[in-house]
Amino acid sequence: MILNASYGVMGAEIFPLYYLPAADATTAIGRHIILQTIKKCEELGVQVLYGDTDSLFVKNPTAEQIQKVIDDAKENFSVDLEVDKEYRYVVLSGRKKNYLGVTKSGKVDVKGLTGKKSHTPPFIKTMFYELIDILATVENIEGFTRAKKQITEKIVEWTNKVQAKEISLPDLAFNVMISKAPSEYVKTIPQHIRAARLLESIREIKKGDIISYVKILNKPGVKPVEMAKKDEVDSKKYMEFMESTLDQITSAMGLDFDTILGKPKQTGLDQFFWN
Repeated sequence: MILNASYGVMGAEIFPLYYLPAADATTAIGRHIILQTIKKCEELGVQVLYGDTDSLFVKNPTAEQIQKVIDDAKENFSVDLEVDKEYRYVVLSGRKKNYLGVTKSGKVDVKGLTGKKSHTPPFIKTMFYELIDILATVENIEGFTRAKKQITEKIVEWTNKVQAKEISLPDLAFNVMISKAPSEYVKTIPQHIRAARLLESIREIKKGDIISYVKILNKPGVKPVEMAKKDEVDSKKYMEFMESTLDQITSAMGLDFDTILGKPKQTGLDQFFWN
């Protein structure tokens, strides 16, 4: 934790303690400790599934193996390691800092996945958490197989709704806060600012406002929810966003949208690990 905090204050120009060589050294030390800890795990026969900035995911270690890793880190690096969480299983998305873990009590941890982010349209959030609720019930391989079938059915159901334009405009909306007045954007104009400029024709827009917009077929490609109509919605764009969001879960389960929707199969990456 101290290493992580040190990097934050020494690697950012706005802090009084900014000193890039020290930040680089902090990163190097952290990387060295992680790599040596992985090496120790391998020496003890512990399978390492995933490594992050300050943590490792290991598969089915014994209490004795864990204690040896902890003792080694303390002796060689003066670092105090501890078991943070025990997962029944984890689903790794293949992207850094993106994973889903289900604890032995059934609590679902979601880290860095797009489906939980604030700007994600409500209907995709709803779908995302429906999939998570399904995964939370899984106790064994047979349950996982059933979950894959249920998830496939959910995706088909929501796909049909998107393509039939049955989803309400508020549920399709991307909700983004503007950090400065729309007129201050000159070179690069983000989509939410394009929507904000359209909205200025009917009300005042200022810094800090939340702009709710939907993706549409015609230029400029977006419209404020207040001004849009259902028949303008670009279903293809929503399908693409839905796929990229849910793929963070489905690809790790050996599922892919092409197969689910009856298109030619693409290769999936199975990164499902049981505890």
